[in-house]
Amino acid sequence: MSPAVDPGAPPARAWRLALLALLILGALLGGRDLIRAADLGYVLTAAFDSWTPMIRALDLLRGSEGAALYERLFFAEQTKFQYPPTSLLPIDLLGAIMPLSLANLNLLNLALALLNAAALALLTRFVFRAAPTPAFDLRWLPALAFAAALLFQPFTRAFVLGQIQIWIDLAVTLACLLWWTGRRGAAGVLIGLACAIKPQFGMLLLWALLWRRWDFVAGFLAAALPVAAISVLRFGWHNHLTYLEVLSFIARHGESFHANNSVNGIVNRLLFNGPNLTWDPNAFAPYHPVVHAATLLASLAFLALPLLPALLWRRGQPRVFDFGFALLCFTMASPIAWEHHYGVMLPLYVLALRFTLVEAPAASRPRLLTLLALSWVLAAGRIPLLGALSGTPLNILQAHLFLGAALLLGVLGVAVYRRQDARAPASDAPHRGGLSSPAR
Repeated sequence: MSPAVDPGAPPARAWRLALLALLILGALLGGRDLIRAADLGYVLTAAFDSWTPMIRALDLLRGSEGAALYERLFFAEQTKFQYPPTSLLPIDLLGAIMPLSLANLNLLNLALALLNAAALALLTRFVFRAAPTPAFDLRWLPALAFAAALLFQPFTRAFVLGQIQIWIDLAVTLACLLWWTGRRGAAGVLIGLACAIKPQFGMLLLWALLWRRWDFVAGFLAAALPVAAISVLRFGWHNHLTYLEVLSFIARHGESFHANNSVNGIVNRLLFNGPNLTWDPNAFAPYHPVVHAATLLASLAFLALPLLPALLWRRGQPRVFDFGFALLCFTMASPIAWEHHYGVMLPLYVLALRFTLVEAPAASRPRLLTLLALSWVLAAGRIPLLGALSGTPLNILQAHLFLGAALLLGVLGVAVYRRQDARAPASDAPHRGGLSSPAR
């Protein structure tokens, strides 16, 4: 028996056409990156953003200067190697089984990018199959989600640049899928592993501790602690402690280049404190006390937003929306949030759409859908014409990706803070079945 359909709801064809139009618009705005991503010959030989500094770091670690990695590479050579020592472990392991060439590393990225698109489609299938009585047929959404992953400019940007961010994006998508299907401990394992590359995700450990989500905490620690121990044994205490100096330096300076979609980048550009349209591979923005203060205040605000619900509703349990909300907040809290760092938004769009179509009050759905559509248009592609505003205070519009992320954060925030409504579910229902079972 087919589910009941709201006679007042727009026809399924209209929804399909509207979402397809949004995808196409995102693809058009993605422009150059989409073309480059399709040119595998270019990507395999020219995408080196993560790989070159990581290979250089491994070479130093194997030499006589390995005990002072960051003093040599970051401060002396002024190479923007901003990863923790733990990030080098998987690259070091790969180097033992295959040559660390750009082609090999980018072929691996290609495989992981396609796997992420497939995982996003699977997440969409589970999330909407669990919807009780959808207003219209949503069986076509997984295929649309797969296409969306390949058209989302922050994600394709990571592939074109040769970025290890692709690995983080896959970990986040799988973590959302595992959380939805009740495997929160396994989700914690993936986030713990992602922290080896992106340390700010370590805030999710504090978030889970405040929620007393012990299965996530156990999974996180089971992955993160052995990685940290092996890294210290392999690369030494000094390099790990010096990395804190790197983080402090970045927090004080940040980047003014337009691709930095963070409060730090926005304020640097508003004050014309450093280059806007040109990328300097060997220098950060000059120190400015206003930028430093704004960066700290913004970081504290983004860190507080997802932690407050854990303090307000300690007897409840975090839902997948809380998890996605926290993850996006911790991404936006960073002083440097490049375009490709927002690839983690893909599964969060799926979660936000599910909340909007299924759980949000009917009266607020048109408004939330409008916000999601606007968020996608702002985040899915690049708008190069805004570079003409670089010399004016309107250069804030260059951070359209940040604005799109803020709109998505707002929709997820409605899902999180709606918990104050007694009619809202207090938690996701426990799920102990297989992946073929509904999650609710």
